[in-house]
Amino acid sequence: MTRNLVDVIFTVSAIVAGVGTIIGALVAVYRIARRLDDAVGKDSQGRTISDRLERVEHQLWENGGSSLADRVNRIEATSGKTHTETVLIKEILVAMVAAKK
Repeated sequence: MTRNLVDVIFTVSAIVAGVGTIIGALVAVYRIARRLDDAVGKDSQGRTISDRLERVEHQLWENGGSSLADRVNRIEATSGKTHTETVLIKEILVAMVAAKK
């Protein structure tokens, strides 16, 4: 009778350990799936990756004034004009100084 009791205890222990291992594995898979869903799902504002990439793409190409590319082009044009004006002012000042000598 004692031998049967030990066998039952070992069997129950093995079953509990097996069930615990399965539950642990399921929890790990659930956590991984949850992280993947968070990464490719919606952010805290309800936007998907596609929505967010669309907003980034909107900034990369000219679209009539509101994109980052349009702003960079305007800055470049303004910088070119400023450079031309600075060179012109420098040449006038150099000529004025040379004329006074």
